[in-house]
Amino acid sequence: MEYQPTDSTDLLIVGASFSGLTLAYSVHNPGLRSLIVERKRRLWSPSTGLITPPTLKLLEQVFPFGIPIIRAFTSMKVIFKDVGEVLLNSREPFLFLLDKDSFFSAAEEHLPSSFTLTLGCSFVKTENKTAKVQTHYTETSIRYDLLVGADGALSKVAKSSGLPLVKEWLYGYEWKISRPAEDNFITFVVDPTVSRAYGIWMFPVNGGVRIGLASKKPLRKIDVQSIMKQYFSFDGPLLDYKGGAIPISGPVRAPFKEDVILLGDAAGLCGPFLGDGIQTAVKSGIAAARAVEQPNVGPAYVELLKKTEVTKYLKQQALLRSIWDKFVSKNTLKRLYKFTLRNQDHLLDDLTTIKEDPSSFLQIARKFFG
Repeated sequence: MEYQPTDSTDLLIVGASFSGLTLAYSVHNPGLRSLIVERKRRLWSPSTGLITPPTLKLLEQVFPFGIPIIRAFTSMKVIFKDVGEVLLNSREPFLFLLDKDSFFSAAEEHLPSSFTLTLGCSFVKTENKTAKVQTHYTETSIRYDLLVGADGALSKVAKSSGLPLVKEWLYGYEWKISRPAEDNFITFVVDPTVSRAYGIWMFPVNGGVRIGLASKKPLRKIDVQSIMKQYFSFDGPLLDYKGGAIPISGPVRAPFKEDVILLGDAAGLCGPFLGDGIQTAVKSGIAAARAVEQPNVGPAYVELLKKTEVTKYLKQQALLRSIWDKFVSKNTLKRLYKFTLRNQDHLLDDLTTIKEDPSSFLQIARKFFG
């Protein structure tokens, strides 16, 4: 739809991915006039779509439709470059592969009637509680009571409103390769010379496999065929490619001002070490939905977010990330390989508990570094 210069709304959400959609589905005030603008022409996310059992449970609580899952994983092969490899198994699925296309289609179809969604609409700037948005080649203004930045790590809402910006991010890349998916497990390569803490990952999908990596610097030329041959001993035709920014500097100092709040990646709510952002995005959307019912939205949002332990969990990851970046070496890889071998029977189950009990993250880290 095309907006008119006189248009106004109570709630203007910029970005229709996990955090923005969660907010829309979690607001229980049908009288609240609400708009969602999304610059992409269809709903999708550059994330891998890999989610933990607690994240799946959270999505099921928020969205009133069946959460579409492609695969459930109970095994992961970890390859330590030039050191060795270990196959880990869990008693129950430790990761699920979300069917993102079906998820976002359902989310658009079932969007609460009090919300209006406009695709292909880009946020330009904000001033005096008025947002400039652009659809096609037409720029119009929308007055709002509350502006929500759910527009990713490189948030235009944060920059335009003078809120703190994400200070550091990784460039994430992922390719879909046409190849028979022979194994139903995730493969993760630890090679700091290529991708620091995130390594290189591969997992089977419908019609092939996905291979990804993350880098601190933009990689203008990536020979994915060489990556396949070097790390996975196969090649195949490239079907598609996607990329995005992964924030790793932790939560921004103050994700709000009087009439603006930031959610998800825009607020730095992504794991600096594990790169996990879907659950934290959803939790920020839930916190924001409860906060908009209160008189002081910004402070209420931060307090509600604290109660979810998201901030605590991300700070723990940031600490481990800084330790890893400082001490990573071939000797570290040897030590990590031996640690993984010693804990082979239960390590995946231990890692799964992190999402439910953030304190367990440091407990595992102490076992390694202690």
